[in-house]
Amino acid sequence: MKGEIICDGTRTENVIRLCRERGVGIEVQAFYHPDALPDEPLLHRTIERVRGIGTVAFHGPFGDLNPGSFDSLVRSITRQRIEEGFRVALRLRAAHVVFHTGRVHGAGPAEGWIQRAIVFWRSFMRDVPEDVHVYLENMLDEGPEILAGVLGGVEQPNLRANLDIGHAHCNSAIPVLDWIAALGDRIGYVHMSDNHGAEDEHLGLGKGTIPMEAVCEALEEHSPEALWAIEAEGIGIQDSLRWLDAHGFNPAPSPTGQE
Repeated sequence: MKGEIICDGTRTENVIRLCRERGVGIEVQAFYHPDALPDEPLLHRTIERVRGIGTVAFHGPFGDLNPGSFDSLVRSITRQRIEEGFRVALRLRAAHVVFHTGRVHGAGPAEGWIQRAIVFWRSFMRDVPEDVHVYLENMLDEGPEILAGVLGGVEQPNLRANLDIGHAHCNSAIPVLDWIAALGDRIGYVHMSDNHGAEDEHLGLGKGTIPMEAVCEALEEHSPEALWAIEAEGIGIQDSLRWLDAHGFNPAPSPTGQE
């Protein structure tokens, strides 16, 4: 892995000390909800809390957004929300920004959806600075071909995949190891958590049924430049860090986020 990040679960104050003690980055998640985007007091508090953290990542809004929708009005409001989120990310000086693919399995042919999403992200990425990395995250995607199709069509070096291994395990019949092999070095960011295959439980690593050691080894082989972001809840964060240490998966020196 290229570096380690701790997701704040919308409560930056709960993890910021741990991030500083361990010398790792933070993913700010409070602004995934559109109602938080215009909250200036929250933004100012968050800016102060993350000051001095070497790597800041930002999770953008995603609920009901669909960049490949058949409906142009849905694509328009999706663009508006994503742009609002991206402006907040820039104010936080986040160099890593996560959005979701937004595709709902079974809602029309995948081919048409992928082509519309390619047009959407090509247009959006024109105004993204080269030193800001944008990642598309799988959620309800039935397989890696959605991410592979969009990324391959856009062909933008700072647009890559955020593989959420928990989502892949519980929302897809495709094994996580096959996702990693299919996406390879297009994976630039990974949400790390565990579950038992029925729902996205955000358990600590090694607490569910994901073959975690094999997954980590595959990521190091196929996606060595990816950032690993711990997205567990509560004690699961510490459990995950201990698991990574015990299994020898230690990050490279933390990047500044402004390579």
